[in-house]
Amino acid sequence: MVMLINNHHGNESSIQLMTEPIIMKHIAFQWPSVSELSSWYKKRARDIDTLSGQLDNCMCLIDLAIRKGISELQQFLEDISYLHQLIYSDESEDETNFSMSLVTWEQLPDYEKFKLIMMGVKEGNVIFRLHKKAIPFMQRRFHSVSRDDATACHLTRDMTVDSFLIRWLKEIATQSKLDMCLVIIEEGCRDMVNHQFFKDEVELVDCALQCMYLCTDIDRWSTMTTILSKLPQIRDLEAEDIKRRLKLAEGHVEAGRLLTNYQVPKPISFFLDAQCDEKGVKQILRLLLSKFIRWQPGRTDHDWANMWRDLLSLQEKAFPFLDLEYLLIEFCRGLLKAGKFSLARNYLKGTSSVALATDKAENLVIQAAREYFFSAPTLACSEIWKAKECLNIFPSSRNVRVEADIIDAVTVRLPNLGVNLLPMAFRQIKDPMEIIKLAVTSQSGAYLNVDELIEIAKLLGLSSQQDISTVQEAIAREAAFAGDVQLAFDLCLVLAKKGHGSIWDLCAALARSQALETMDSKSQKLLLGFALSHCDEESIGELLHEWKDVDMQDHCETLITLTGREPSEFSEQSSAGEFSGRIDVGSKDKEPQFGKVKSLLSLVAQTLSSPNEYDWESLKENGKVVSFAASHLPWLLKLSEDAEFGKMLSSDSVSTIQCVSVRTRAVMAILTWLTRSGFAPRDDMIASLAKSIIEPPVSDGEDIIGCSILLNLIDAVHGAEIIEEQLKIRENYREFSSLMNVGMIYSLLHSHGIQCANPAERRELLLNKLQEKNKLLSSDECNKVHEAQSTFWNEWKVKLEQQKTVADKSRVLEKLIPGVEISRFFSGDVEYIESVLFSLIESVKMDKKYILKDALIVAHTYGLDHSTVLLYYLSTILVSEVWSVDDIMEEVSDFKDEILAFAEEVIKSISLSVYPAIDGHDKQRLAFIYHLLSDCYTHHEESKELPLAIDQHLVQPRTVGLAQFCNIVGQECSRVSFIKGLNFKNIAGLQDLNFGSFNDEVCAQINEDNVEPLAKMVQNLVLIYGDTARGDLLSWKYVYTHYVVSSLITLEDKAERETHFQSSQDICAFIDEIEQMYGICKKHIGFMEYQGVLDIVLRFFTIILPIHKNLRNLPGDLTGKECLVKLISFWLRLMNDTEDLFLLDSSSERFYSECSITCLRVFLDLLLKEIVSPNQGWGTVVKYVSGGFKCSVAIETFNFCRAMIFSGCGFEAISHVFSNILAQFPPGSFFITTDVEPSVNIQDLPNLYLSILETVLQEIARGSAERQSLHYLLSSLSKLEDDCEEHLKKVRLVVWNRMSTFSDNLQLPSHLRVYALELMQFISGRKRNLKVFSSEGPTYLLPWEAWDDLQDRTIDHENTSYDPTVVKDSSSRFSSTLVALKSSQLVLSISPSLEITPEDILSVDSAVSCFLRVSESATTPSHISSLLAVLAEWEGLFTARVDEGDSAEAPDAVNNWSSDDWDEGWESFQEESSMEKETKESNNNTLSIHPLHICWLTVIKKMVKFSSQTDILKLLDQNAGKNCGVLLDEDDTRIVTQNALEMDCFLALKMTLLLPYEAIQLQCLGAVENKLKEGGISEDIARDHFFFVLVLSSGILPNIITEASYGTTFSYLCFMVGNFCRQFQEAHASTIKHVACIGGERNEEKLDFLFVKLVFPCFIAELVKANQHILAGFLVTKFMHMNASLSLINIAESTLRKYLERQFEEVQERKSSWENSSSCEPLVNTAANLRGKFENLIQSALSLLPTDVR
Repeated sequence: MVMLINNHHGNESSIQLMTEPIIMKHIAFQWPSVSELSSWYKKRARDIDTLSGQLDNCMCLIDLAIRKGISELQQFLEDISYLHQLIYSDESEDETNFSMSLVTWEQLPDYEKFKLIMMGVKEGNVIFRLHKKAIPFMQRRFHSVSRDDATACHLTRDMTVDSFLIRWLKEIATQSKLDMCLVIIEEGCRDMVNHQFFKDEVELVDCALQCMYLCTDIDRWSTMTTILSKLPQIRDLEAEDIKRRLKLAEGHVEAGRLLTNYQVPKPISFFLDAQCDEKGVKQILRLLLSKFIRWQPGRTDHDWANMWRDLLSLQEKAFPFLDLEYLLIEFCRGLLKAGKFSLARNYLKGTSSVALATDKAENLVIQAAREYFFSAPTLACSEIWKAKECLNIFPSSRNVRVEADIIDAVTVRLPNLGVNLLPMAFRQIKDPMEIIKLAVTSQSGAYLNVDELIEIAKLLGLSSQQDISTVQEAIAREAAFAGDVQLAFDLCLVLAKKGHGSIWDLCAALARSQALETMDSKSQKLLLGFALSHCDEESIGELLHEWKDVDMQDHCETLITLTGREPSEFSEQSSAGEFSGRIDVGSKDKEPQFGKVKSLLSLVAQTLSSPNEYDWESLKENGKVVSFAASHLPWLLKLSEDAEFGKMLSSDSVSTIQCVSVRTRAVMAILTWLTRSGFAPRDDMIASLAKSIIEPPVSDGEDIIGCSILLNLIDAVHGAEIIEEQLKIRENYREFSSLMNVGMIYSLLHSHGIQCANPAERRELLLNKLQEKNKLLSSDECNKVHEAQSTFWNEWKVKLEQQKTVADKSRVLEKLIPGVEISRFFSGDVEYIESVLFSLIESVKMDKKYILKDALIVAHTYGLDHSTVLLYYLSTILVSEVWSVDDIMEEVSDFKDEILAFAEEVIKSISLSVYPAIDGHDKQRLAFIYHLLSDCYTHHEESKELPLAIDQHLVQPRTVGLAQFCNIVGQECSRVSFIKGLNFKNIAGLQDLNFGSFNDEVCAQINEDNVEPLAKMVQNLVLIYGDTARGDLLSWKYVYTHYVVSSLITLEDKAERETHFQSSQDICAFIDEIEQMYGICKKHIGFMEYQGVLDIVLRFFTIILPIHKNLRNLPGDLTGKECLVKLISFWLRLMNDTEDLFLLDSSSERFYSECSITCLRVFLDLLLKEIVSPNQGWGTVVKYVSGGFKCSVAIETFNFCRAMIFSGCGFEAISHVFSNILAQFPPGSFFITTDVEPSVNIQDLPNLYLSILETVLQEIARGSAERQSLHYLLSSLSKLEDDCEEHLKKVRLVVWNRMSTFSDNLQLPSHLRVYALELMQFISGRKRNLKVFSSEGPTYLLPWEAWDDLQDRTIDHENTSYDPTVVKDSSSRFSSTLVALKSSQLVLSISPSLEITPEDILSVDSAVSCFLRVSESATTPSHISSLLAVLAEWEGLFTARVDEGDSAEAPDAVNNWSSDDWDEGWESFQEESSMEKETKESNNNTLSIHPLHICWLTVIKKMVKFSSQTDILKLLDQNAGKNCGVLLDEDDTRIVTQNALEMDCFLALKMTLLLPYEAIQLQCLGAVENKLKEGGISEDIARDHFFFVLVLSSGILPNIITEASYGTTFSYLCFMVGNFCRQFQEAHASTIKHVACIGGERNEEKLDFLFVKLVFPCFIAELVKANQHILAGFLVTKFMHMNASLSLINIAESTLRKYLERQFEEVQERKSSWENSSSCEPLVNTAANLRGKFENLIQSALSLLPTDVR
C-alpha cells in the first residue's frame, strides 16, 4: 500500500484514494486551523438545527469534533446540551411545549438561559432542578466580575456582581414567590460547606434580606420569620454591616407582623424609608390606636398593656427615630379616648422606659376632657361624666382644676341661676363676661347672689382683680336698675377703693342723691373724689364744687370727733342751718349779724383798698359764706388758739398726716375756707400754720412743708424770725441742721423769687430747690443772698455758722466716743484725751469698728502723737480675733507708708506683744505679720539706718537675711494656711525655724489634700539653710514617703478590723480601693527615696493578707475570678511602673526577682484559660505573698510553685509555670541555684516536688497537725494529662518512693506510719472502695489516675523474680501492714501488751487465732467496742479478698455467651414462677458466710453476756445491709440462741429473725409462745415495737396467723396493735391540746412513722393475705373511730378496702419521705427492707379483697 502511494503521489486524483491520516503523513497538505474548524462545526450544527431540528445530531457532530481534539467547542457542546435538556425535559408537569432554535439560544445572555432553565419550576422540584441543571450551568458560566453585568446595574454592596441564582431570587421575590425563596435559602444553608448556591454566609444572608425587602405582600411575615430563622450565624468579625442589617430585618419583620395584627398592614420595604416619612409613620400609629379603640367588644387593661409593649417594640425595631415620649403621649391619648382613665393614670405617671413631663400629661388630660365635654349633647349625658373622670386623673393640678371648674360652672352653677348653656354653645361664647351678664339678668333677683356670681366668674377664668371688679360693676348696675340702692352703694364703695374707673358715673349719682340716709360724709366724699378722678371733662366742674362742700363738712366732722366740741358752743346760730345757708338774708334784723361776720373775717382775712377789694354788700347775698362764718369760724379760731391741741409726740411708724395736730387741722380748715370763699388770709394765720408744723419734734419733711408755708408770707423777714426762733429751741443736731438748711433755702427762694413773674414760676422754683434740700448752699448762692439783703442775711449767716461749727465738733466726738466730756476736749486736757482715745482703740479688739481715720483725726486735732496712736491701733487689731486679715489690710492700706516709716517700732511691737498673742493655727494672720516684718526689714535696710538690735545667737546659721527669711516663711505660711490643724508656730519663729517641733508638726498634718503643699513648704524652708541644714531635719521626700506609708497602714487596719469580706463584691471593692490608693500615691512614689519605694511596693502585695484571714471560703464564682484577675494585673502593672525606678539605682537590691513577674504573668494566663480555678488562684497568691519575697530565682520559683501546690492547682498548671521559668532561666544557670537554702532544688520538676515534699514531711515528723499541704501535693498529681504525661510519671515515682521511705521509717510513731500508708493506699486507687482511713479521711485528696497499672509495671520492672503473684503478694502485704498497725492501735485500749503483726492477719485462720487471743482479754463493754472496731478493720481486708476471688470468676460465668446453652433462659422463662420456691431454697443452701464468723460469734456471745440487746440488734441489722456475707453460720446461730434462750427468749427470737435460719426461728418462736402462755403479757413486752417490726420483716407472721400452735403469740401481736393504737391516739390528742413536751413530740413522730405509716398497714395486709378479713376490718374500724352501730361486716370490708386503697395511694405520693429513718434505730436496714415490701404487700392484699363491696 505504501509503494502504491509512493508511485502515485504525483497524481492529484490519487489523493481521493487516501485517508486523512495517510494524507497528513505523506503529503504536504495545509490542514485548516482550529478556529476555522470550530467555525465550520458550529455552522454545520446550526444548519442541522435550522433545517431539521435534529438537536441530537448537532450534539453528536460537536462531540465528534471534540473527540478529534477541537476542545474549543466544549462550551458550544454544553450550550447545545442545556438546550436539549430544556426542550426534551420530562420534569414539567404542564402540557406546554418549549421550542427554541440553537441560533436563538446562542444569542441569549447567560442569565436569560439560566431563567429558561428555571422556567416552570415549583417548590417541590426547585432544589432538584437547581442541583441537576441550574447550579452546574451557573458555575460554568458565571464570573464574579462581569463588565456586562456591572453595566446592567447588578452590583452588590461590595461592588461585586450578583450570581444568576441571586438575581433570579430577587426577581421571583418581586413576584411574591417568597415560599420558593425560602426553599432555596434553606437548601443554601445546608449547602454552605460546598458553596454551590452561595459563595459564603454573607452572600447568603444578603440575598435573603434583599428578597424579603423586594416582596410586596403584606401577609408573608411567617415566611420571612422562617427565612430569618434558617440563616446561619455569621462568624466573620468584619461583617458588621450584614449583622446590623440582619438584626434590623428581624425587627422589621416583627414590626410588620404587629402592624398587620392591628389592621394597618404595610410591606416590609416600608420600614426602610420610614425615617424619611416621619409624618406618615405618626399618622399610621394614630390610625392604629384609632382602630384599636373602635374594636368591639372593648379592650381590657391587659390588651392595652400588650398594646403598649407592642408600641415599644415597634419603636425599638422599626421606628427608632420616634421619641418614646411621643409614643407615650399618643398611647395615653388613646387610653383617654377609650375611657380607660385608671389605666391612663398609671401610664401618665411614666413607665420604666420613659417618663412624661407633668405639664404634658396635664395637657393630654385637659384635651381629652374638652373633647368629651364639647361633644356632650345634654348637660346630663355620659360625656359630662367622662370629662369629669378624665380630669380626676390629676385632681391636684392647677390647670386641670381650672377645666374642672369650667365644667362645674356650666353644668351645675349656671343652671342653678337659670342659665342653661349646652357645652357647644358655651364654646362659641368667646368672652366669659357675657355669660356672667346673662346670669345677672337671667331672672329676677339673680344679682343678689353676689358671692355665687363671683365664684362662677372665677370658675370661668375671670379670676383677676380687674375681672372680678367688672363682675361687681355689672351686679352694681343691675342692683341700681332694680332699685336696690344699698347693694349698689356697697359695691360702688368696694370698686372705688379698688380704683375701678368705669363705675364713676354710678358712684357720682349715688353720692349726689339723697336716697340713702345712712351715707356719711366720708363715704360721700370718697365716691365724689373717685368720680372726680375718672369722670369726663364736662362733669369736672360740677363734681368738684360738690366735692369741696363735702370735704369741708368732712373736716368739720373730723374736728368735732377729735375734740368733742360742737360749733354751736361758740356761735349763736345752729350749725346745720347756718352751714346750709338757709337764712333770710334780706331781713333788716340780720344787720348786726353781718357786722359780727365782718369783724370775724377781718381777723383772718386781709382788707384790701384796691378796686378789687371784696364786695361786702354781695356777702350779704351769699348765705352759705355768712352762715359758715357765723357758725363755724369762731369755733375754728378757738381750736387754733387752744394750747392743749398742739403737736404731740408720735412714733416713727405713724405717718406725718396721721400725726397732724388739732390746731393745725383747725388752721388748715380756716385757710381752706378762706381760699374757697375768695378771701386772702392774713400773715398771722399763715405763720400760725407754719409754727404748728415746724415745732419740735419734727422731721425733715415737716421742715420743708413749714418753709413752703412761710413762703406765702407777705413779710419775708417775719418768716426768718420764725425760723430763728425755732433754731433757738431745737437741741437735736439733726433737727437743728435740717432747719438751718431750710432757712438758707428760704432766703435763697426769696432772693430768686423777686425775678418770678407769676405763681407758676414760683412753684417751679420751689420744687427745684426743695429737691436739693440735703445739698449745702454753694458760695455763689450764698453771695447772691448776701447781695440781695446784705445787712440782714449776713449777720444771720455768721451767727448760724458759728453755731454749726460748735455743733459739728460736738457731733463728731459724740458719734465717735459716746458719753465723752466734750468740754474737757475743748479745754485741752491731754491726759483725759489720751485715756479716752486709747480706751476707744482698745474697744475695737472685741467690736470691729473702722475708726482708724477718725482716731488719727482726733489725735491730730487735739495734739496727740500720730505714730503712737497708729502703732497702738495696729497692735490692737492684729491680736483681735474679730478682725480678719482682709479687714486689717483694708483698714491700714492707706497708712502703709506711715507704718513703714516707723519700721523699728513696728518690729519691736510685733516681736514683744503681737506675735506671742497670736494663735499658731491662725496662719493667715501669721503670714500677714511675716510679710509686714519683711517689708519693715527691707525698708530699714534701704534707709541705711543703724542695724537693729536683733539676737544673733541663732540655732542654725541661715544663708538669707531677715527680710528674705520672713518673706519666704510668710509665703509658705500662706501656702499651708488651708491646713486647719497645722500650728505654724511649731514650724517657724520670727527669726529661725522651730527645730524642736518641726518634724512632728509636719508629720501630724500629712494627708491626701495637703501632702504636696507640705512637701513644697519643707523643701523651701530647708533650702534657707543650704548645705548647713541639720541632719535630723526631715526632707521633702520623706513627706511623700510618710503619706504613702500612713495611707497603706490605714487601709490595712481597715481591712483587718472594719471590713468583713463576706462575698466577692467585698473583695472587688477592696481591690478597687487598693488600685485607687495606688493611683493617688503613684504620683508621689517618684519623689520618694529608693528604700521607701521598695517598702511601699512590698506593702501593696502584703495588703491582701487580711482577705485570707477574714474570709473562710475564698471566692470561687465568676466575680471572684474577675477580682483575682484585677489583682494580679494590678501587681504586674505595679512591677512595670517600678522598673524605671530600679533602673535609676542599679546598685540597689530588689525584694523580688524577675522570676516573680514571669510567674504572675503565666499564672494570670492560666487563670484566664480556666486551667486554674478562682479558689486555687486566691489560695496561690495569698500563700505566695504570705511566704515573703526573696530576690532569688530559685527561692521565688520554689515559693510560687509550692503556693500553687498547696492551693490545689493541678500538675498541668504547675508544669506550665515551671517550664516558662526554665525557658527564661535555663537549668544549670546561676539564677536557679542558691546557696541560701541548700534543700531547695529546682533543676527539674521531680527535684522541685521532692524539695517541697521533704519540707512537708519534716513538719509532719516534728508533730505538726497541719497535713492538708501534703494532701494538696499528692492531689496535684492525680490527673493524668497527655501533654505532660512523662513528666508526671517521673514526679509520681519520686514522690511515691519518698512516701514509701517515710512509711518504712520505724523511728516514726505508728500513727504517722499508718497515716502515710493510708495515703499511699488511697492514691494507689486499688482500695478506693474501702475505708482506708482511721478517721473521717483526709480532705482535698484525690487518687492518682492510672497509677495502679504504672505501679505494677514499675514493680515488675524492678523485681528480678518472674513469679506472677509478686504484685498481688506485695499489695496484700501492703494492706496487711496498714491493717495491722491500725489494729494494734485499737487493741491498746484492751491491754497495752497486746500487739497485732502483719503476719497475724495474712490468712483467715491466723486472723481468727489472733482475734481469739485478743478477745480473752476483753472483760468490759468498752473492750467489746474495741473488738468491733478491729473486726471492722479486718472486714475490709478479708471481704476484699473474697470479692476479688468472686470477681475473678464472675466474668467467665456471666459473660460466657459462646456456650451452647446461652439461650436456655428463654425456654424456661414461663417456668420461672413455678420454680420460685425451689430457687429460694437453693439460695438458702448457698448462703455466703462471713470469713470471720467465728470472730463474730465470739463478740456476739460476749455481748449476750453483757445483755447488750440494742447493740446486738444494731450489729445484726447493719450486717443485713451489707454484701459481705452472714455474720454467723447455722451452727454459730444455734450456739448463740441457746445462750440467749437461757436469759431472754424474746432476745433470742429477735436475733434469729435477723438471721436467715427458719428452723431456729421456729424453735425460738415456740419458746416465746410458751413464755407468753406461762407469764402473760408484761408491760415491757407490750411496748416492744422492734419485735413487731422484726416479725413483719422476717416473713414469719403468716406462720403465726395460720398455725394454731402460735395462738398466744398471735394474740400478743393483736394486743400490741391495740396498745399502739391507744398510744398514738393519746399522743395525737396531747399534741392537739398544745402540751409543750419535746419528748412527747418525738414519740408521736416515732409512732406516726413506724406504726401508722408502716407497721399497722403491713399487719392489716398480712391478715388479709391470711384470709382474716373480718379481723382486719374490725381493727381498721377501731383505728378509724367508726361508730359501733356501723360495725357491720359489709361496712368493715368496705372500710378495709378503702383503707388499703388509701395506703396504696399514699405510698405512691410519699416515696421520697421514706428516707426519714431516724426513728427506726437500731433496725434501720430492717425497716428499710419492710418499706421495700410495703407497696407489693398492699397491692397483693387489695387483689384478695372482693371488688363488689361498697
